[in-house]
Amino acid sequence: MIREAVQAEWQTVTGRRRNRTRLTRFAIAATVLLAVIVSFNALRESGIAPVQVATINKSYGSILLGNQSQLNELSDFSTITAGQSIVTRTDSGISLEWGSGGSLRIDAETRIEFISAEKVYLRSGRIYFDSTPSELIAGIPGRSVETKFSIKTDHGTVTHVGTQYMTSSNGTELTITVREGRVSIDGNYHNETVLEGQQLKVRGSNRANVAKFPRYGAAWDWVEATAPVANVDGRSVDEFLKWVSRETGLRISYVSPEAEQKARAGILKGKVDMDPREALEFRMMGEDLNWQIDGGIIKVSLKKENSGP
Repeated sequence: MIREAVQAEWQTVTGRRRNRTRLTRFAIAATVLLAVIVSFNALRESGIAPVQVATINKSYGSILLGNQSQLNELSDFSTITAGQSIVTRTDSGISLEWGSGGSLRIDAETRIEFISAEKVYLRSGRIYFDSTPSELIAGIPGRSVETKFSIKTDHGTVTHVGTQYMTSSNGTELTITVREGRVSIDGNYHNETVLEGQQLKVRGSNRANVAKFPRYGAAWDWVEATAPVANVDGRSVDEFLKWVSRETGLRISYVSPEAEQKARAGILKGKVDMDPREALEFRMMGEDLNWQIDGGIIKVSLKKENSGP
């Protein structure tokens, strides 16, 4: 199109008497077209391929995905790239396999931007990160405590050392709840470390509030609802129970060595695509084992044994 435009202008000029006015017009047109060509080529040469940062593992409810100027309903998308954003609406959630290792969960009514393969920006809402998820979760590479992941918020940046934790941020407050490991915050007014079983809240320049917080309970329900699909095919009941434990925060206790031996010997098939507690009830029906939740512990016994205290 550019070539044809230049040629047409040239023929117009050369087909008539060449006067200074026409030559000037031609020169201007050619200069403009040349600038367009140079600019277009420069843009092509400097183009950077999108960087994939995560893969969608599981989602439910209404979720929007896109860039800041345009968000569309999540449908056939399977990957997330740097520069994109996710907005979850009421009664929705999503689980992502983080590219460099780990499992990222996003709660309802959350807005998050993906800055790079190592960093996200939590504008508002609540997310959960597990840097060393169970081996039953297929597709998550690099299960290492060295997984680099940080969360930027309006109150500061949150980083971890091999852990499971929730981060919640709004216009006035930042809340960090640690299920396992250790988390640090490099804040606008605070530099703090949060340990396992603790919850930290910071509000502006006010003194940080640190309190004990259980590893399980209603506050973690949404994390269980977004648990990634687990592949238990060929895995033992014991491995399955450890997956349930990690996803729920409940600890496993065998009433007897025989019960533990039975759990190690039992082999499961298929995949788990339901909440961990639902999966626990469903999968254990076919095993010669009893179980019950007592406080924060899943007590497992042989069916002939008494699983009580």
